[in-house]
Amino acid sequence: MRRACAARVWGKRMIIGIGFDLVEISRIERLIEDARFLSKVYTQSEREYIKKQGKSGAQSAAAMFAAKEAFSKALGTGFRGFSPGSVSVEHDEYGAPYLSLSDEAEKAAEKLQAEFLLTITHTDTTAGAVVIAQTKE
Repeated sequence: MRRACAARVWGKRMIIGIGFDLVEISRIERLIEDARFLSKVYTQSEREYIKKQGKSGAQSAAAMFAAKEAFSKALGTGFRGFSPGSVSVEHDEYGAPYLSLSDEAEKAAEKLQAEFLLTITHTDTTAGAVVIAQTKE
């Protein structure tokens, strides 16, 4: 019997982890009222982005939170050895999200020699994110 391979070849890269998370927006909406929660979980640039979104800020915050959780799952560690604040969801010039890592999260990614793909989405009530960890070329 042939064993299934845990990693998939994608060009010259291999997928080494996948993370997925869903978050209730109403839960995050309550939590972001607490300044301590905001500063512990979100980077300065994320807090500015959330504020700039106005009424949609809770949706953005929930999607970012889901992305941080999905990242920790793609690593296979959960939030062991790094905090959510060391994972930042940024946006490129077209608005596409990507992850920016610092401190211990960056070290964990380097240990795996991994880079990450991110997609986020939300409805009126739920936000979700998928993160794929892949080997660097």
